[in-house]
Amino acid sequence: MSVRETFPKRRTNPSKSEKGKNYQKHKPDLEEDFNHCCGYCGAFDGFGYTRTYFEIDHFVPKDFLMNSGSQIGLSKYSNLVYSCRFCNNNKSKHWPSQRDDVYHNGSIGFIEPCDPDYDNHLYRTSDGGILWHTPLGKWMATIAFKFDQRMEEIKLLWNYNKTRIAIEKIIEELINYPEDSSEYKEIENKLNPICKKHYFLQRQLASFYNE
Repeated sequence: MSVRETFPKRRTNPSKSEKGKNYQKHKPDLEEDFNHCCGYCGAFDGFGYTRTYFEIDHFVPKDFLMNSGSQIGLSKYSNLVYSCRFCNNNKSKHWPSQRDDVYHNGSIGFIEPCDPDYDNHLYRTSDGGILWHTPLGKWMATIAFKFDQRMEEIKLLWNYNKTRIAIEKIIEELINYPEDSSEYKEIENKLNPICKKHYFLQRQLASFYNE
C-alpha cells in the first residue's frame, strides 16, 4: 500500500513567481498539490491539536543550495515539498551526495516524493505503519525520517485520517436523500460505527500527545 493516500503531483506552472528567495509564497499551491498531506510520511494537515506543523521543505536542502553555489533557486517550485515539521527537521540534517543533481547512490540518500519510484522503496502496512522494500528505503525510514521512532504516532494519524475520509464519503452520500427516507436511515446506520471509531482514535491521539 502506498505511503500517501493520494499520490502528490506538483503543478508545472505555479501561481507565484519562482524568482527570489520568498519560497513561502508557494505554500498554498503546495498544500493543494500534496493533497494537504506531508510528502514524506503522508500525515494529514487538518488535525490541529497534534504536536507538529506543516511547512515547506527544500528537497535539495536550503543550506546546501546557499553554500554550494547551486543554480537551483530557493523558490524553484520543483524543489519544494509540503512537509510536516518532524520530517522536515529530520531530513534537513542529511544530504549524503553533497550534489544538487544526485539524490542517492542506491543505498543512502533520497527519492523525490513526487517520483513514482518513491513507493518502490517505502510502503504502508495494513495497520498504518511505514516500512521499506529496499536498503535505500530502510535508510530513509530509519536514518533520515526516523519513521521507526514515530511508528505509534504514524499509525494513529493514518487510521484517524482513514476514518475521516470514510465519514466524509458517507455524508456526501447521505445529503442526497431526505432525512425521513429509508435510504437516509440505511446510510446513517453505516455512519454511526465509523464515527465511534473516529472518536476513540481521537482520544488515543490526544492521550499520546499528552504523555
